Amino acid sequence: MAIAQVDQPILKRLQRGNVEQTLASLSRFMSNSTWLGLQNRYAKETIKTIADEIDTGKILSPAQLSEFIAASCLLHCGDGWSYLGRAILALLRGDPHRARHLAYYAELRAATALLATEGIGVFHTEHFAITAPSKASELGTKKGTHIFAWDCLEFWSAQTSLANLFAQIIRPYGLSLESWYAPLGGALALAPHAQKWFKQWGMDLLTFHDDHRVRNISSYQPDGLPRIWSIDGHSVINFVRSLWEALEPSPACRFDAIDRQILRISLEKYFTARTGKVAAKARTKFESFVKPAIEQQGLSDEINKQWLEFINRQVNPNDMEIFKYSQKAPDDLAFSAFAVMSRATLLLRAASGSTSRLFQAANHSIDSYKFWWEKFGLARGLWHGAKDATELQDLWIDIRDSLIEIEAFQTKHSKDNQTLFRLGEDVSKAVVALGSCERVALWSMAP
Repeated sequence: MAIAQVDQPILKRLQRGNVEQTLASLSRFMSNSTWLGLQNRYAKETIKTIADEIDTGKILSPAQLSEFIAASCLLHCGDGWSYLGRAILALLRGDPHRARHLAYYAELRAATALLATEGIGVFHTEHFAITAPSKASELGTKKGTHIFAWDCLEFWSAQTSLANLFAQIIRPYGLSLESWYAPLGGALALAPHAQKWFKQWGMDLLTFHDDHRVRNISSYQPDGLPRIWSIDGHSVINFVRSLWEALEPSPACRFDAIDRQILRISLEKYFTARTGKVAAKARTKFESFVKPAIEQQGLSDEINKQWLEFINRQVNPNDMEIFKYSQKAPDDLAFSAFAVMSRATLLLRAASGSTSRLFQAANHSIDSYKFWWEKFGLARGLWHGAKDATELQDLWIDIRDSLIEIEAFQTKHSKDNQTLFRLGEDVSKAVVALGSCERVALWSMAP
């Protein structure tokens, strides 16, 4: 499987600036509380309209289709986080099959959102790219959504543009990876690691296509033959807690907990690539290696000390669970649901970061699309009544309080008594809140 030869030069030449200008042009519609013009041909029955037009010879409005692609990135992100939330709820109700199924679609939407920020529109078997401002060009690759999304993600991950994007959107302590890596070689030093991460985080798009068995078991086969797939409540609760703890935002960065881990892991891998030594076995040399990256960020001596301790694993020495699970294969039933959900989380983090950066570049403030996020939050039950953009960051508070309740529940009950039935009986409100990942899509865009 691969991107068609005819499309490869097109994809290599794609420029985010074309997507930014196309997205910026939507302001004339957004001022009327809509993403697209009322006459946009592709706003309804999108796939059918595209297929019918191609059958008759050509796409009738490349400009309108480019507008659809540009607007879709945030909406795909919102839907992706929704799928992840439903996966969490399925897991908390003891249904790992449905959790894995839903997490796969969260991962697929994350990939689709990422590709849209680069100007690539995925439409069943007909796909397009924004090759100039407000212009969508048809691609020659005619593959289904799942295959094309993986092939495109794999092809794009090998391009320099991916490393540059990764270096900008991952922002530990509010500072870009590009800034952290400036003393060590800049964004190019990140390229091999960024490529491996994106291919790992999207691996289910490949695995679930090549091995339909795994996805089909969860999607189509009856659970219980030969035996029901069950996971003990204690393990489920611990995983969901760890997933949400990884998503905790900070004033400096909406994904600070994840981004700190990415910085540490990537520095260790880069050190090994440069020296042939493992950081854990050469701590003194590793500290000397990373010290310039920390000291040149303009931070206080105390903050520098804290970062050195973190990078050297003197504090919080263990990687977050989602990083551990994201490396595991989806066909290992002991970890399968956790693994797919972890990869979906990390790919959604990247998609949200790319989307936020695109909207900033297009000069769309959070208030300019309040018509969307206010209705989105109301529809998903995140709040009632009016909401101000400055309050979107406060959506973490519900999760924080829910995690406190869950911790108290685990303190109260022994490991064997932490059943999912008892969890639902004791802290049902917290269970519902922990399934509302849509809030992450919103606070990731907040000022």
